Amino acid sequence: MRNQTTLKDIANVLNVSISTVSKALNGSHEISEQTKSNILKIAKSLNYVPNDSARSLKSSATKRIGVILPNIESDFFAKVIRAIENEAAKKNYKIIICLSNDTIKKEVEGVSILLNGSVDGIIISLSQETQDLQQYKHLKSFNKKKLPVVMFDRVCNEIDCDKITINDFKATCEATKYLYSTGCKNIAFLSTIYQTSVGKLRKDGYLKTLEKLNIKNSLVIEIPSYNNLNTILIKHLKKDNIDALITADQLSAICSLKIIQEQGFSIPKDISVIGFTDGLIPNYTIPSLSIISQNEEKMGKRAFETLINRIET
Repeated sequence: MRNQTTLKDIANVLNVSISTVSKALNGSHEISEQTKSNILKIAKSLNYVPNDSARSLKSSATKRIGVILPNIESDFFAKVIRAIENEAAKKNYKIIICLSNDTIKKEVEGVSILLNGSVDGIIISLSQETQDLQQYKHLKSFNKKKLPVVMFDRVCNEIDCDKITINDFKATCEATKYLYSTGCKNIAFLSTIYQTSVGKLRKDGYLKTLEKLNIKNSLVIEIPSYNNLNTILIKHLKKDNIDALITADQLSAICSLKIIQEQGFSIPKDISVIGFTDGLIPNYTIPSLSIISQNEEKMGKRAFETLINRIET
């Protein structure tokens, strides 16, 4: 297999120094335009690819950022990472993605990998287990290493860094008030992410609004796994007079639509349903799902812009 073209190969072809080739490829004003042009032509003809590792050792910048996500199965995280990648491309940054799979073990592994000097900064949304156990020791390494970090969506106050979120509390307040204004009196709240910061804020928004509306019959349905959603929700549909349901995430809302209708209820005539997170799927459910938008693209863009501002200033 042929070795990758080096600066020395290009220098030998043009009979110039390696230093001249390096400066020309980096646009140095010390090199004449004609020499730059000749070197760029030869580099292109030899399929020269810059060595990012060597370049980073010299400049101490890698032009790479790390992103740690709980998962990429949900529309929300998929849209956020797409927005980050789009913004990174504009700035000629590459992204390294690590998935925690909502476990603290995988999150610790991801942090360890990215802290070895391979990235200039990190964007992270905390795993469900990390927030449930409230174990943030591994994240404190960011501050010790003085590595720029931006948390988004699932965040914690224990780490000093920039944080990008929507107002989850207020959003659920508004959804609850809207359902009440349409005549709903037995509004339930369902969550499969109740261990997370966003899940807690959304539940608090729901409960606080019922309190302000002087509604006594609150119903919080916390489900540890989607595998249990069908059984638990059917039990509540049979014994509680639910006329509206707010879910803490999109998948729960979609599953709930199907279960509610299979139990003979009409949506929204009998039971209204609102879920978090915008996406394509809610447009194709029957009936179409009412959603609370989390502005995923804006969140991803803001997270990247905030991190780059920390890195480059």
